[in-house]
Amino acid sequence: MAPPKSINHLKYADLPQVSRGIGIVNQPIASKEIGARSLHSGITVMPARSAVPPHIHNAEEQVTVLEGTMRIVLDGDKEVFCSKYDSTFISPGVQHELINDTDEQVIAMVIYGSANVNRTFSETGETVEIGSDKDKFPAN
Repeated sequence: MAPPKSINHLKYADLPQVSRGIGIVNQPIASKEIGARSLHSGITVMPARSAVPPHIHNAEEQVTVLEGTMRIVLDGDKEVFCSKYDSTFISPGVQHELINDTDEQVIAMVIYGSANVNRTFSETGETVEIGSDKDKFPAN
């Protein structure tokens, strides 16, 4: 039996805003909650001088900067700088840190290659489900 067809019009103004701590806000778009089976996506807003701490995922991740400039540190030693419309593709298990060390906010589109995504924080080894109440970023 074929899965049910679904079309969801998700207006930006209506997306929930989920605080992740230190001023970082995620706005989920496609997720299991709306029926996504093979991806998870959202928009992340990072205020000036903020960072998502080093972590890994169990799924592929694409990060596309929509506004601002973001520095991404991969595996602790490779840095890339992404400006408007630049993207990165990160394989599962690659440690990365998303850093906004500018005086402007960064807005990024984040897409994961699975609807069942987790984040393992490098510092503590704790694994949490993306978007869960435990998916919080502590102050550095």
